[in-house]
Amino acid sequence: MSEYSQKVTNCDGGPTVVVVLIATLLAVLGFIGVAIITQFRGYRLGGTITTGIVAVYTLKNFVMFPVFVLSTALAYLALKILKQRTLIYGRDELVAAILVGTLVPVTILGVFSEIAADVRSIAFVGSILPGLAAYNYHQMKPETRWHDMLATVGVFAALLGIGTALVSPAGAKTIGTLTPPVLYSETSEIAVYRGAVVEGDLEGSLIPRQTLVFVLMLGLIVAERLRARFDVRTGVIAAALLAVFALESRWLLVLYASVYVLSYGLITVIHYTTLRYGRVLLGVGSAFATVLTVGLTLLLPVSRGLAAFFTGVIAGVMAYNTHATAPEERSIVIPLQIAVFVPLLVGLRMFVSPGEAGFPQTLSIPVLVGAVLVTGVSLWYAHANTVQQPDNDSVLSASVLSDGDGA
Repeated sequence: MSEYSQKVTNCDGGPTVVVVLIATLLAVLGFIGVAIITQFRGYRLGGTITTGIVAVYTLKNFVMFPVFVLSTALAYLALKILKQRTLIYGRDELVAAILVGTLVPVTILGVFSEIAADVRSIAFVGSILPGLAAYNYHQMKPETRWHDMLATVGVFAALLGIGTALVSPAGAKTIGTLTPPVLYSETSEIAVYRGAVVEGDLEGSLIPRQTLVFVLMLGLIVAERLRARFDVRTGVIAAALLAVFALESRWLLVLYASVYVLSYGLITVIHYTTLRYGRVLLGVGSAFATVLTVGLTLLLPVSRGLAAFFTGVIAGVMAYNTHATAPEERSIVIPLQIAVFVPLLVGLRMFVSPGEAGFPQTLSIPVLVGAVLVTGVSLWYAHANTVQQPDNDSVLSASVLSDGDGA
């Protein structure tokens, strides 16, 4: 993922200070706001993480909002047609909505790639959000759907207002010089509009746009196949994104692991002390993970602000997914993520050169052998620790209604 980062080192020449304060603030307010509304009104607002992230994208490049709205509308319509003409339901609805919702952003950015270099780099993440929003609106009762949309618009408008107020010439002289200028960069349209641009060093994307989209879709398909087999949440595109980030910096993997463990602990404590669950608990956990990411980036030599931001979001979501998994199956969540992550990372490395701190730097025989062994052991462990469900014939043959002969 490309981004623009301004590096500020301490007096001793120590690690780069990387904090995306405004993006983090908007995301946290979005996550918490959605969680509160969900708790008291039961609305979904397009998904727990959708509104906050779309607000950040819109401030970065105004074209993202109409692209998101168009993509969501088409994904919603396509899902409605599929539900009317097929027996699709449950998780398959979400996957279908994401695939359809991805087509519009990818097509627009492929045809009109000159609209902004930065849009090409962020759309591959934002492209899953229209499908997520469309799926959530389909889950709402018709009589509350419009109220849900109005609440979404209200939260989104509030986040845009806060972001616009914070990205100011005065802020550029303080916050803008202390952090990577994600929303203060010369490619940030809100910064240009407000006259608050902070110059910084350009860090280009390591991976071509088409390759990114392919890897994410492949990761989605593999993750969903494993979910169907083991009935465990491994994240829709979490492992694929981690593979992309690992090529940029190995420290992003350290950041992910740290935020994941700490967020899981907090989510567990909140659940047992407050009995909160579902989207409310997801929103609180994601907000905590995002804030925690800010603190950890001060301690780690991470120089990619947006990549660190999304690493924290992914870690929070996966921490919740692990908590929501049945206790008997929680031990296989990480092995299944590894089983998706490692092959994608090796495949990407065959075609893309890593960054200076990226991993792996070379694809030697030991690295390839290790990748095969790690993937194999992860799948074996998941299979060995999964409660095997009996097939229909076995259930029928053991039923008293069939006289034990399956008839």
